[in-house]
Parts: sequence; structure tokens; C-alpha cells
Amino acid sequence: MTQKSKILITGGSGFIGSHFAEALGESVELLNADLRLPPEGNCMTNTQLVDVRNANALRLLFTNHKFDAIIHLAAAHKDFGIEQEEYFTTNVEGTSNITKLAAEFAVNNIIFFSSVAVYGDRHEPTSDDTLPLPTNDYGRSKLEAEQILQKWCDDDIAARKLLIVRPALVYGERNVANMYRLIDQIAKGRYFNVGAGENIKSIAYVKNLVEATWYLFTKLPEGKFVCNYSDEPHLKTAEIGSIIARELGKRKPLSIPKGLLLLMAKPFDMLIKLTGKDLPISSVRVKKFGTQTFHQAALVFKVGFTPKYSTSEGLIKMVNWYKINQNSKNVSQTA
Repeated sequence: MTQKSKILITGGSGFIGSHFAEALGESVELLNADLRLPPEGNCMTNTQLVDVRNANALRLLFTNHKFDAIIHLAAAHKDFGIEQEEYFTTNVEGTSNITKLAAEFAVNNIIFFSSVAVYGDRHEPTSDDTLPLPTNDYGRSKLEAEQILQKWCDDDIAARKLLIVRPALVYGERNVANMYRLIDQIAKGRYFNVGAGENIKSIAYVKNLVEATWYLFTKLPEGKFVCNYSDEPHLKTAEIGSIIARELGKRKPLSIPKGLLLLMAKPFDMLIKLTGKDLPISSVRVKKFGTQTFHQAALVFKVGFTPKYSTSEGLIKMVNWYKINQNSKNVSQTA
């Protein structure tokens, strides 16, 4: 009998981690290192409560288990309620701890989930080899983590394999982040297209992302690889809103000039400042929806990956999940 590969997954209690557990199933043995236990509905069964910032706690895992690979998901990533220091202690120092232990214990395979945030506020399309120019703490911390990992791989590039994945906005079942909020606002009749909604919004359905990542990892040789991931075809924000509205049985979102929407958002900005609550309507979100984020993936398709779901099919699956679970608390808050 062939022995299963043993993989350490950090941050596996979250949204993407739960889909890795589903996709890999019984084919590998996953050990999850996370600050919290998986919520109900997450099939990640083997979890150790470990903070990646705690090198000593991590060392115990490496001492007690022989890992064949690491899937590094643990990150501070929310754009509200996180201090600058946390981005760097978690995303940079945590990654440094992982690479030092991987080198010490001869773990030669790492998958790292970075972000298109490393490209900053670009309006033109990005590709796998676009120069990173991060403009916020999250993007800067992710880029620093990438550089630490690339140094780890370079130290023994003939033996090591590093796959850095930069996904566009990730959405799907069990996630209640940005796409969930968009669906919820459309369901409640509170969403409007920013202007004509002609800007491209690259997105990544989580099941496609996980399968693409694993496909790439198993096909690529030793060495270091950096790639974007987004589904095709790329849709405009108005098209995304129309698909969601149709599946919800709602009318297509109306279009309102950006300046007027920003004016309408001002009272909510004041409430956010006064209460400290992350409200679904704000100037920041208006600007996000009105900005083009066009991230093209090449490597994954060049290697031969074919997504199971189109962009519209992924959105439909997410909307159907929302309709069943909109009042449930058993959903993951993290990506």
C-alpha cells in the first residue's frame, strides 16, 4: 500500500482551507495549524491550535510529524479592523517561521497563497509577470512574504518547489466576505452599479482555485513559480450584478453616477467612524466596485488546467448557497 503524503496546511479552518479538505479528501493526510477550530460544515478534521507567529509551537508540529508539503494559507487579510502591525507579524513573520522550519526539517514543497493586492491600484490588466507595486499594508506584507519564500527556494532550487498563487477576489460556498455582501445587498435592493458598471472585475470561484492550484503543483517540476488565478471569461461589474439579480429573482441593479453614490455613502462613513462597525455601505466600497481589477492568469492554463465551472456558473452556485444559508451562522468569515 502506498503511503499517503502528509501535508501541513496553515489557516485551514477558514474558507479556502475547507475547500482544500473537500478537494483532496482521502488522497492525502492533512494536518491543519490554525488559531481556531474549523466551524461546523468545514470538513477539516485534524486541527492543532497553533499560531504561525509562534515559532516554538510550530516547531513541535515539525518535530512530531514528517511533512511532505506545506499549504500556507494563514494570513491577516481583512480590510477593516486590522492594525498595520498584525499584517506584518502574521503575513511576514509567520511566513519566515514556516520557511525556517521547512529548511530545518527538509520539507521541500510549499504552496503559498498570496494576493493580487501585490499589484496595487492598477487599472490596466496584470499578468503573471507584472511587476508588483503594492499600495496598502496587506499587499506590502504579502509581497514581503513572497520574497522570503523565494529566498527559501533559491537556497536549494534543485530540490525545492515553490508555487505562489495570487488569486483575484475569491468567493464561493461558506464564505461571507465581499461577494456575499454583494449578493446580500442585491437581494435587499440596496446595490447600484457605480456608473455604467463597465469596469472588469476578475474573480475566482473557490472550487476552481483549489483544483487549479493542486493541478499546477502536481504538474510543475522543482523550482519557483508565481501565477495569478482568475476565472474566465472576465466579467464587468454590471454583468456580475445582473447574473446575481437574475438568480435571486430580483430586477437588474440600477446605475447611478459615482459622485452621487459617494455622496450617499457619506452618512455611512460617519457611522463607521462613530461605531467602529464594518457596514456594508461606505465610500471605500463604492470606490472598490467602481475600479477595474483585471487580473489575467496564463501559467495555469498553459500547463493544461481546464476549470470545471465558468464565471457565471460559479456565481450561480454561490447565489444558490446564499439562498439556503443567508440566515445561518455556520459560515466562514475568512478566505
